[in-house]
Amino acid sequence: MKFRKHTSAVLAACILAGSCITPTAFADTALLYGDTDQSGEVDVSDAVLVARFYVGDWTARITDRGLEVSDVNLDGDVDNMDVIQIIRYIAGFDVKLGVAEERIESNYNAVNMMQNIEPAEVKGKEADSAFIESQLALTANLLRETSSRQTAPDNLLISPLSISQALAMTANGAKGQTLSEMEKLLGGDADIDALNQYYYGYTSTLPSEKKASFHLANSIWIRDNENMIQVPEAFLQTNANYYGAGAFRAPFDASTVLDINNWVKFHTHDMIPKLVDSLDPQTAMVLINALAFEADWMHPYEENHVSDGKFTLSDGTTIEVPMMYSEEYGYIEDEWATGFIKKYSGGNYSFAAILPKESKSVTISDYIGMMDAKSLQKLLKSRSDEPVDTAMPKFKFAYDTSLSETLKALGMGTAFSMTDADFSNLNAAQQTYIDEVLHKTFIQVDERGTKAGAVTAVLMKATAVMDKPKEVFLNRPFLFMIFDEKTQLPIFIGYVLDPTKTGE
Repeated sequence: MKFRKHTSAVLAACILAGSCITPTAFADTALLYGDTDQSGEVDVSDAVLVARFYVGDWTARITDRGLEVSDVNLDGDVDNMDVIQIIRYIAGFDVKLGVAEERIESNYNAVNMMQNIEPAEVKGKEADSAFIESQLALTANLLRETSSRQTAPDNLLISPLSISQALAMTANGAKGQTLSEMEKLLGGDADIDALNQYYYGYTSTLPSEKKASFHLANSIWIRDNENMIQVPEAFLQTNANYYGAGAFRAPFDASTVLDINNWVKFHTHDMIPKLVDSLDPQTAMVLINALAFEADWMHPYEENHVSDGKFTLSDGTTIEVPMMYSEEYGYIEDEWATGFIKKYSGGNYSFAAILPKESKSVTISDYIGMMDAKSLQKLLKSRSDEPVDTAMPKFKFAYDTSLSETLKALGMGTAFSMTDADFSNLNAAQQTYIDEVLHKTFIQVDERGTKAGAVTAVLMKATAVMDKPKEVFLNRPFLFMIFDEKTQLPIFIGYVLDPTKTGE
């Protein structure tokens, strides 16, 4: 609150005066961080200009050099955090701009179980045609089943990679039919050993750079109750080796809920701030994958590329939305749809848009129903370099769902069975099964690029209660007393030999 008051006072004074005190120049005067308008000084006009740019005000003219020095915390993005740091600098709270702001992970209340477990050096399998086809099949199946369970028409977003990472970690604790079903869903003919190698090889090669960053993390949370769950070290070692998973032993109380949510928030770069509200008393383990993707377009939309346009909803209603127009060179088409591909900075990642053909009277639901691994491969391989005029609305939404029924429908039912699930490689103490698989996502697509985050959590339950309560059944002769609490002296004392006798 004090900072807000000081900031407001500084801004008001600067606006009235028309300028602010020029701070001491940096040693590298050629790159004056915070000097957005390139006037040679950092003042309130720079903060205002960055703020206008951040909210999408296209009248905020910024040169390429001005944009470069506007990223004062060097996180690769010009946003409200840069505005705040510039204001703090002008107000004298900060002494320097252009210093990389390191994201620091929270200290958790939970006990780190990986202190004595070092990830071993393992070999990964290259993503060959068999693996790629299995992951495309998984993608199509997950999308179709998730969409079919929508209770009302709404936006939908899932991350097949996040889902498969969480399930693969869990599968390392499965045996028998439980494992076979999970292997078939995740990798077709590949067994869990091969899947571990494939996923390790694939995720290890996913690039991350300043303007197209990709971050993936895995963790395992274990209830601090050895009567309920005892996790074999081999399970933790395998998931550390192939998935880089951390493991934490925790009481599964409010502090654990806070720890889990903080972990998710950090590893999704604040895009998904909360995963759970509470943990069930019988939840013994939570396995979590989180990922964050943030990338600029290779060719961002300019001011004159954005204008209001018409968008027709599924029911035929027309609405007006900000539309982004461009010419791309990645046209795609199959029998039922057309589309385009737009690249992100660096060229390592791309965005594909798919529009069902109106002439074929194909709906989104129809197209998803026909989708499989081969149709996805065919569509993406149809890319041609011919120019295509495109229009795309700006959009931003969050999505969350339970995948439990979806996964059961896709053949993974045994894992959810209280009596038949076999996760004995995960818990040596009690019969354990999957209670629920939670999935949350977020996406924002605008003129500059895309931000997307996902988290998948597998919640495991133990069938036995944590501690069997003591029992005292008065089903045979018993004594009783009535006493005062202060002195602990009996006021009445007696016994009952036959509770049906009244003594009358």
